[in-house]
Amino acid sequence: MRTAIFSVFLLSISSLSFASGVYKWTDENGVIHYSDKKPDFKTSEELNVQTGTPTKERQDLNEQSQQLSDQQELEKIRAQQAQENAEADAQLKEMCAQLKEYLQTMTNSARIREKQEDGSLRYLTPEEILDKRKSTQKRIDEMCGEL
Repeated sequence: MRTAIFSVFLLSISSLSFASGVYKWTDENGVIHYSDKKPDFKTSEELNVQTGTPTKERQDLNEQSQQLSDQQELEKIRAQQAQENAEADAQLKEMCAQLKEYLQTMTNSARIREKQEDGSLRYLTPEEILDKRKSTQKRIDEMCGEL
């Protein structure tokens, strides 16, 4: 409790010291001085110092800063999209290579075995092989035509 009261007291005193004014006084040589402390030995004039509002230049600078951060964010998103596109292209190339290899196997092999759902193997008939070749070639044409 004492600590809280003491803290409030210190804060109130410190705010008073920040509220002190600026004084203007002239020394014996005619030199004008400015100080935040009132001189004891001279007559001084207290100046009313006010803070200004932001100028148009500062507002323009803030707008430019915001535009720059927006542009950097946009570039970051574009770079991320480019990376995702590159990864998708790599996956497509890999899939096309696998399809072409499968088509090559279907074309060069006379007998092809296929694993059944129960785990057993069975040989495909020539008609099934021909159907698989056609469907594989169709997939290659659709997916890999641009590569």
